[in-house]
Amino acid sequence: DLLADSLAHGPRRKIVLESYAPSGVDVKGLIEVGDVPEEEDLTGEDKIVHMNGSIAAFPDACFLWNVETPQDVTLASLSVVKLYRPTVEYLFIGCDKPLIPSELDKIRKDFRKKDIVVEQMDIMNAMGTFNILNGEDRRVACVLVIDPDEGS
Repeated sequence: DLLADSLAHGPRRKIVLESYAPSGVDVKGLIEVGDVPEEEDLTGEDKIVHMNGSIAAFPDACFLWNVETPQDVTLASLSVVKLYRPTVEYLFIGCDKPLIPSELDKIRKDFRKKDIVVEQMDIMNAMGTFNILNGEDRRVACVLVIDPDEGS
């Protein structure tokens, strides 16, 4: 598996966004199975962690993100992306509903000043694009807006 080989090299494990549900996102690469594995775990293998809610993912880190709707995605809520080091080249905003066009234009204009390309797409495409570019060692970030009311 080419992607698995690419994600396995380097001093830090890379984040892989596995799947999502209305409750949150399954993330691989945050926790490694230790020397005393639990049942069905293999030593040294990455565990999958379910993160409850929206997330901000970077090449080797993933954080819960206090955003629930497209209206919550603003320059202020995306400040975590600007603070991350090393700086990213691409930011993918994964949301199954469109962002407010005027706010998305403000976000793109502001991030362009820092040479960061911003693209909005649905959650599945944002996850897949993040995983591929992260596998290629690109400086990429992905924020996923998980609306808890969407599953009801």
